[in-house]
Amino acid sequence: MEPVLLGQALLNLNLITETQLERCVEIQEQLAMVKPLGEILLEQGIIDEKTLATILTIQKRRDLSRTKRPGGGDLEARLRGGGLNEYLKVCRELDASDLYLTTGMKPTVRVHGNLVDLPGESLTFDKSQALIFSLLNEEQVKQYYREKFIDLNITIAGIGRFRTNIFRHFKGIGAVLRAIPAEIVPFNRLGLPKSVKDLVRFRQGLVLVTGSTGSGKTTTLAALVDLINKTYPLHIVTLEDPIEVIFKSEKSLITQREINKHSDTFDTALKAALREDPDVIVVGELRDPETVATALTAAETGHLVFGTLHTRSAHSTILRLIDQFPAQKQAQVRTMLASSLRAVICQELVPNLDGKGRSLAHEVLIVNPAIANHIREQRVWQIPMVMQMGRNQGMVLMDDTLQELVRKQQITLEEALSRATDKHKFVPIA
Repeated sequence: MEPVLLGQALLNLNLITETQLERCVEIQEQLAMVKPLGEILLEQGIIDEKTLATILTIQKRRDLSRTKRPGGGDLEARLRGGGLNEYLKVCRELDASDLYLTTGMKPTVRVHGNLVDLPGESLTFDKSQALIFSLLNEEQVKQYYREKFIDLNITIAGIGRFRTNIFRHFKGIGAVLRAIPAEIVPFNRLGLPKSVKDLVRFRQGLVLVTGSTGSGKTTTLAALVDLINKTYPLHIVTLEDPIEVIFKSEKSLITQREINKHSDTFDTALKAALREDPDVIVVGELRDPETVATALTAAETGHLVFGTLHTRSAHSTILRLIDQFPAQKQAQVRTMLASSLRAVICQELVPNLDGKGRSLAHEVLIVNPAIANHIREQRVWQIPMVMQMGRNQGMVLMDDTLQELVRKQQITLEEALSRATDKHKFVPIA
């Protein structure tokens, strides 16, 4: 590893400071005989031998780079001569999660979390507009010009369904099309613990699935709804923006509603759902205080509510919910959360060491009396310590699952450290 890369890696992992690195580089420059940066760091007592050995032996996963194009001449000819459907076919063939079509840029796909350019030239305004507008009818084109963006789901026979956002930008027009899996991934293939599967047994309360965009929240929610659908005779109402996975009612009766098409907002849809005799309500996103308050009320009044948030840990999820409300209402919200929250599942999809696919890292909080008391008494910061002691109840911290993935050689130490809360406890893993 070149010195500059070693120093940058140590900085990225918060194992040294910029001041320490600058001092060691100065020492290195003053020496008549060039000495490796790692050796100087050891001599200065900034890192120990084990840390240095760990960083130097990290196996870099074989990333798909933006300069490496899939396929070859045949693929370029296909795309040059075909319309949007050809791009979507290629997206499916490459097992890509997203297709990007943007004026002034080459068509791009995201494969296993990495952006990869497709062969061909950058899209002109006319070309990108023609490709993107082929998705829209006349009314949708008017809506795009009126609102300057549009969200929609498209279904193309023989190719599949795509969640689509079309938008304006500095150079012209753009679109991102996310491939929606044709089949629901069974829960047993997700890599989540049994404690999460057991959540479908609850008949009331709030269950949250959280994580950044693209972390698999929709896949997990779909698997849990599928479990209920195959096991219990219940009425399930889903509120989504837009509808992604389409369910077929089995033992359960499933009603799916799309925001903006079947209801104006999540809050109004949720209030209406409470009058539709639901047993289970799935809220695509808890994005404002009104929706959160209605979801908590639904959970307290005998409904099992599933929802999502863009948070990265269990305790930060609870803080996010509480902080959405003004100070004078937060005590009431803490009380409602303490009595109705059942679990929080946080997710990260981490690129595999071999560059093929991604592994699921997760954090699971199962609310017990101790955690409920910490929520009620405004001691949310103590929840990770309770989780550490609650492994026998199915709880797990994100750092623990990241460590396990490193041990199994599924992900690199560097990937784990970039996502870890306590980075120093990862260093002994080599």
